[in-house]
Amino acid sequence: MKQKDLPDANRRRVLAGGAGVAGLGLLGAAPVLAADRVDSWDAETDVLVVGTGAAASAAAIFAREAGAAVAMVEKADYFGGTTAKSQGGYWIPNNHLMRGKGLADERAAALRYMARLSYPDLYNPDDARLGLASDDFGLIAAFYDHAARVVERLDSLGALRSTFFPGGAGYEYMPDYYGARPENAAPFGRILSPRLPDGTAGMGAEIARQFEAAVRARGIEVRFGQRAVRLVQAAGGAVAGVEVAGAGGKTQRLRARRGVVFGTGGFIHNADLRRRFLRGPVYGGCTAPAAQGDFIPIAQAAGAQLGHMQHGWWAELVFEQAVVNSAVPMNVFVPPGDAMVQVDRTGRRYVNEKFVYNERAQLHFVWDPQRAEYRNLLTFMVYDRRVAQQFAGMFPLPQGPAPYVIEGDDFAALGAALAVRLKQLAPHTGGFALADDFAVQLGHTVTRFNGFAASGKDGDFQRGETPVEAYFHHMYRLPGQTNPSPNPTMHPLADEGPYYAIILCAGVLDTKGGPRIDSHARVLDAFGAPIPGLYGAGNCIASPAAQAYWSAGGTIGPALTFGALAGEHAAGRG
Repeated sequence: MKQKDLPDANRRRVLAGGAGVAGLGLLGAAPVLAADRVDSWDAETDVLVVGTGAAASAAAIFAREAGAAVAMVEKADYFGGTTAKSQGGYWIPNNHLMRGKGLADERAAALRYMARLSYPDLYNPDDARLGLASDDFGLIAAFYDHAARVVERLDSLGALRSTFFPGGAGYEYMPDYYGARPENAAPFGRILSPRLPDGTAGMGAEIARQFEAAVRARGIEVRFGQRAVRLVQAAGGAVAGVEVAGAGGKTQRLRARRGVVFGTGGFIHNADLRRRFLRGPVYGGCTAPAAQGDFIPIAQAAGAQLGHMQHGWWAELVFEQAVVNSAVPMNVFVPPGDAMVQVDRTGRRYVNEKFVYNERAQLHFVWDPQRAEYRNLLTFMVYDRRVAQQFAGMFPLPQGPAPYVIEGDDFAALGAALAVRLKQLAPHTGGFALADDFAVQLGHTVTRFNGFAASGKDGDFQRGETPVEAYFHHMYRLPGQTNPSPNPTMHPLADEGPYYAIILCAGVLDTKGGPRIDSHARVLDAFGAPIPGLYGAGNCIASPAAQAYWSAGGTIGPALTFGALAGEHAAGRG
């Protein structure tokens, strides 16, 4: 009998031991523990939630509201995971606040927008599933169908109170990243933030604060310093609990009568997983240090299939910070400044500097077949004294001297200083170097850019022409900064130095690969069948967004939604 013909329970037994596991390429997973080998449980509950970020918190609250007893375990010693470090936006189509403002967000149009960005090679607007596989279409459909309900319910419960993400640059609401795309029929109003007591918008730390208060108010126990090690499975493959390790490696076995929900974040701080799976040279990320991909080998040992392991929520990093500490605290959302360009090793512009960070970062993965190198492995943010003064303190521009800022009195001196610095950094780059005529070409680049700035029209990359670019530029400037140029995102660089450069590289906000889930957030085995009692949400699973970053909050929005769906479904298994 072929494996695919086996009954579900037997299929899972095959995958959970021996040849089936080897075929999946297990990543150092501890084997699952058979429930019949557990003499006693150290504690038990109905639904056990692993993690305390947005996905995990939503799961815990919705499971508790559905009548289940709930407990949480957290590897770190604080509540909130990577959510607590975030900007705090969550992207929610058709949410109750935008409906209250009369902003329509019709289902068919929203699904077209998500499908077009997530699967551009498959997208077909005339197909019933928009060209997508049924399970991929099902996830974005489930997100649209439940996201607004979830956030409105959290608001009504006082667990997460919402307001609109702040507007700016003449926009009442923050625009979607691709608001100008023809598929986007609702370019404003989907991005929400946690509401502070004074009615203004908070950040990720406020999401964590509100969720922790809601969890505590519902009597949900949270155990900190407890790392999930492996699953406990009953006969037939149903997940019965989790083995966790605490201080000193002491293990405990926690029973979950109805289900286990993982919301443990991505794997950017696991160097082995990063090297194995990410699609290009990535030097670090901005997630909580505990985001080490724990769920991936744990779920694989139970027979889970993986998806989207090559994808991340991409962002640029300051290279000289990343090589010191891969868990850098900040990413370059948008290079601040107007008299500023971003150039490659040849001294030429290669990107619209003010466009979305997720898209800019992926240009670092461009392969040069003739030189056998990533031609944009490192790139260079070049700016003048005016930008250094007027935008000081808007990261990565420092308030004063910084070791990662390189200076030259003219372009020749700047190029020479960059060459010296790159030679020092060669152990981290494979010897990446500037082109011989870098300084000459940089001069030509600046002359051309200055002409565009004077006219207000970027003839190469259309800088500043979409709503999100104007918004980003407004967001990353200081009060009182002025620009008389027709395009506020561009100003001619000064004819004389000094000039400055910062070396940039590819990084991530977090990864977006892991076990695949269905529309109830149930983890799927290698044959596409749900593993009973095992759920996942947030950045520890294969993201419903696939390659896309739909807009600000595109990470936390699905995390909240599928966390809630996981909690509801798990609570209903009793």
